[in-house]
Amino acid sequence: MFDKESLVSHLNSKRCYFMRNLSLWSCVCLLLVTSVLHIPTSALSPDGEALLSFKRSLLNANRTLSSWNESHPNPCLWLGVTCLPKSDRVYILNISRRNLRGIISSKIGKLDQLRRMYLQGNFLIGNIPDEFGKLQRLKILDISNNGLMGSIPQAIGRLSQLSFLNLSANFLTGKIPAVGVLAKFGSLSFSSNPGLCGSQVKVLCQSVPPSTPNAPILIPTQTAPASALAPASVNESLPVTGMANASTGSHSTDLRSILLMSAVGIVGVSLLLAVLCVGAFIVHKKNSSNLYQGNNIEGSKLVMFHTDLPYNRDDVFKSIENLGDSDIIGSGGFGTVYRLVMDDGCTFAVKKIGKQGISSQQLFEKELGILGSFKHQNLVNLRGYCNAPLASLLIYDFLPKGNLDENLHEKLLCEGRLSWNIRMNVAVGSARGIAYLHHDCVPRIIHRGIKSSNVLLDEKLEPHVSDFGLAKLLEGESSHVTTVVAGTFGYLAPEYMQSGRATEKGDVYSFGVMLLELISGKRPTDALLVENNLNLVIWATSCVKNNVIEEIVDKSCLEDTSIEHIEPILQVALQCISPNPEERPTMDRVVQLLEAETLSSVPSELTNFYSSPVSDLENRER
Repeated sequence: MFDKESLVSHLNSKRCYFMRNLSLWSCVCLLLVTSVLHIPTSALSPDGEALLSFKRSLLNANRTLSSWNESHPNPCLWLGVTCLPKSDRVYILNISRRNLRGIISSKIGKLDQLRRMYLQGNFLIGNIPDEFGKLQRLKILDISNNGLMGSIPQAIGRLSQLSFLNLSANFLTGKIPAVGVLAKFGSLSFSSNPGLCGSQVKVLCQSVPPSTPNAPILIPTQTAPASALAPASVNESLPVTGMANASTGSHSTDLRSILLMSAVGIVGVSLLLAVLCVGAFIVHKKNSSNLYQGNNIEGSKLVMFHTDLPYNRDDVFKSIENLGDSDIIGSGGFGTVYRLVMDDGCTFAVKKIGKQGISSQQLFEKELGILGSFKHQNLVNLRGYCNAPLASLLIYDFLPKGNLDENLHEKLLCEGRLSWNIRMNVAVGSARGIAYLHHDCVPRIIHRGIKSSNVLLDEKLEPHVSDFGLAKLLEGESSHVTTVVAGTFGYLAPEYMQSGRATEKGDVYSFGVMLLELISGKRPTDALLVENNLNLVIWATSCVKNNVIEEIVDKSCLEDTSIEHIEPILQVALQCISPNPEERPTMDRVVQLLEAETLSSVPSELTNFYSSPVSDLENRER
């Protein structure tokens, strides 16, 4: 009896010793893996740690958000971050249109001093975190044009200071909560989310008879949170003591229980390590994705519109095959843009358009052939296209100075702002390019996406109108009518937003908004204007009515010219943004007016140079 009790005690002590060592070994492994994934952030402020947690939830942020790291412990100096005066508390987070991919970390809820958050125009996926409800000082929230899914958290309704909300162009589903501030926002805040219903979007949430005596099921259904789907018993600990008591009657049972627990512990830790290592591998292997992943490039079709390019099919395909995430230079409404560098150093831009966005491949190729035949010094030159099995790749000339939006709004003071003369050269050149589309092309072309980010600049800062993904061809005098409003809010003409009818006068309105943008240095949906329920058009019109024109003009422009020379350009912009489409000038007339003001400081015969609204290619010297 003594020997038996001694053996049981010995086995129990061995089991405890083994489990203690197993736990210690597990903790050491976890610490090692954690040290590989990130560096301790003890030197950072709580806001800095929250931002780094957000960065770690993204798959491709090391390049875009390279300044977000521990070597720059002050988050106020990071890209897109603005802090309160004399403080390290984050006040504004603006990382829109940065091609960010991944989920929104719940740690973002720790930025309790945040007033404005702009995450629109990225590739963010997953659910909107409930922790957004902790941002009690938030006034502006824009997470539109991403891939967010699931339901809209009710917690957002608790943001009592929220005055601007844009959740449009995602994949959100279910009933929009009508609680708190969420009840006061209209359909524009939730547009282009086909799965949403509720009073805000004027879509009835229908229900079907449930199979069990529960509440009715809403259509579209809301996505249940993961915690609600998990059984409660998952988080409960196993009754280990019960197992021990059951095994005291047999030495072999005790030994089997020790071995079983050991095996379970080792397998569990191994699986955990494997998951963490795979996650680290995915995060650090951003460049492994290839543009042609999943495609058979051998079956692709290459069409070049200009025979002066010294490349054959194999040369182009060889360079395209090597494109990956590290070559991404931007993204637009219809696709991602890559930088393509040939073996001889020549650079082109490649826009990838998914096949799901093309209704008829034959018609699409026909339209591309027409677009490729157009040549103008103020249009981005379409060189050709590659018709791959899963995507179409459009090959354009590469413009090294980026787009007007970046140069006008995102350059630091030390990098130099655009002077008044450069801004007017951009305005005149862009107007010429659009006028060419409206009046000289056969068939005529309505762009439908005129905005500063679609005007690219070459090495001499000459403008080139880009992105014909939204353009529709017009045959003769016919007009194109669509039920889908394409374009960017702030630039769209009011009649287009109401009817979906695209006309040349809609492009004129968008150009007028861009001209105001050049004059004022403000985006159409400038954050300060939005806080006061205004946009650029309403604000500028109000300033003119109140005779405070100097308030509209970007102060840096007054260093180059006088208000007297700016006023005529402002008058052109006001004509373009007239609420009545019939009162807006044609783009040919806009070119006349701008040339008259920019080519001469005094009125000249240029003002009446043209007797017809139809452009004269030779006299215009395009």
